[in-house]
Amino acid sequence: MELIFSTIKKWRFSSNSLTSLNDVSKGKRTVKSKTLQFYSANRNVGNYLPVLAIHQMLDQELDVWNIHKSPVDWDFVHENYDHVIVGGAGLLHSVFTKFWVDLEKNCTLPIIIWGIGVCLPDNDSVKGVPKEVVQSVFSRAIYANVRDELTRDFYQLAADISITACPTLVHVANNFKVAAKKGSGKEILHSSHVDLEPTSTTPEIKQIIEAAGFKYRFTENIETERYPLKKILTMYQKSDFVVTTRLHGAIIAYAFKRPYIAISFDPKIAAFHKLYGGGVCITDVKQLAGTLGSDQFKLLSGYENELAKVKQFGLTIKGHLA
Repeated sequence: MELIFSTIKKWRFSSNSLTSLNDVSKGKRTVKSKTLQFYSANRNVGNYLPVLAIHQMLDQELDVWNIHKSPVDWDFVHENYDHVIVGGAGLLHSVFTKFWVDLEKNCTLPIIIWGIGVCLPDNDSVKGVPKEVVQSVFSRAIYANVRDELTRDFYQLAADISITACPTLVHVANNFKVAAKKGSGKEILHSSHVDLEPTSTTPEIKQIIEAAGFKYRFTENIETERYPLKKILTMYQKSDFVVTTRLHGAIIAYAFKRPYIAISFDPKIAAFHKLYGGGVCITDVKQLAGTLGSDQFKLLSGYENELAKVKQFGLTIKGHLA
């Protein structure tokens, strides 16, 4: 069992720090908060940007547990914490089923679900965490917030459940200047999901972008020593537009007010576009050239209203935990 304790400052700047957090033995654990947060420690920045934002909204650094490490040491958790938070990111992907079964069976603390969503990749045969498990946990949660209607509807959750954009919006707003770019810029950032984007598609996207007269830049959204979190986010800030096969490519573009073209290999991407706008969603790379040639994907989004909703849910939770 590996309980991950760290300062967020260490956590967000290098992949080496991420790896080193996984080896805290039970006898050396130091409790720093009364709320424990479950999260995914994958180096995809979309997994922990929401966590950084949640901590900023709560104005405290929570102790965190990597949900890839199950079963949880519930005796320790129940002895030391008053609440648990599950969030954010795509924590309802089927890969996390073992954690949710463990949580549903063994957690007796008040549960807060925050900013999570289902992932239903086209190339996955198993679609999400089992519905009966998720419904059971949500029915016990004292607060529950998901990132899209797809998650609500897939799990048949309450019609009035809190739905807001990903907490990532808050982290970007707190740490960067957010403003729409002026003028007719010509730089496009390609945010690629290596597990969803077919190998042959990656160079095809590059070719189409360059043929349309744009300068091409590339990111996998994976933090490394060469590309720490701040550098990856700065790539979005400096770009004029984003072409993405990642949900968090669209979310980060939206957070910086950068128009995006999302190529969907998972319905969660289409669900984000449907609910929040700020770009265009297509389903085939062959549609990319025509979309780049139009102004359709350059329309303004409702960013300010959506950011306010995310912050309001944060204030609610902060008030409860105070």
